[in-house]
Amino acid sequence: MRHLRLAALATVGTLCATVLCTGATTAGADPAPAQVRAPHTINVGRSRTVAPHSGTNVNVPCQSPEQSSGGGVRTTGTGVFITASWSSAGWEADVYNESDSPQTVTPVAICTSQRHTRRSSIPTVRVPAGQSGLARAFCPAGMVSTGGGSIGGAQGGSRMYMSQSSDIGSGEWVVQAFNHSAFEQLLPAQVVCTDTPHSAWASGGTRLAQGATGTAHVDCPAGEVPTGGGGLGNPAVQFNESYPTATGWTMRATNKGSQPLTLFARVTCTRP
Repeated sequence: MRHLRLAALATVGTLCATVLCTGATTAGADPAPAQVRAPHTINVGRSRTVAPHSGTNVNVPCQSPEQSSGGGVRTTGTGVFITASWSSAGWEADVYNESDSPQTVTPVAICTSQRHTRRSSIPTVRVPAGQSGLARAFCPAGMVSTGGGSIGGAQGGSRMYMSQSSDIGSGEWVVQAFNHSAFEQLLPAQVVCTDTPHSAWASGGTRLAQGATGTAHVDCPAGEVPTGGGGLGNPAVQFNESYPTATGWTMRATNKGSQPLTLFARVTCTRP
């Protein structure tokens, strides 16, 4: 496990050199005032069945006045892909099932009474059919990222398979997705921010053969709990699952490329 508090992974820099990268400005609510530490609780939502060759949306609320610091989605099988995953009143996700069998998806939120601020990328990145795009969202000055993702709403119909969703330091969240649809799609990044200290950690790489599906996991250090997370890899390493555990973050992804590629998990942690 490697500690990457304020520096981007070299993998991300490589991706930015080979795919569409865009800057972003901040938009949304005013920065939160100084906050005390608070517990973070994993809230698992109701599972939903997604039919073959179709998409769906799942969501899990946080109990008011709690907010989500991060979240993700669990899936069954290897044919379900995450097309969006983002903070709302709790946590939401869009998925697409490209398999011939029904699959199950389950949303997961990390809820806390600690106040958080959400920011989105401006402008939203436009991704042509058959290409990969990358978008960034930034926290206000003096704040750090606790989680993030890509804002959806198309219930998986966009066919924008996510291949990166991760903190890369300095309050920045990066998302990347490959457009499997026949039309241009939008890719809006989102970051969740707070002003309490957090740390960012990365797993070792999981090597995936061509066409293979595999997992990567990273734990928080002792005494810290996960607040958000995700993963990254080559644009052809596309996400099946991304979700918190009691101690860290787990990723599952499929290599849709033509050669062996590597998957990394990322987790953001804090002391409750």
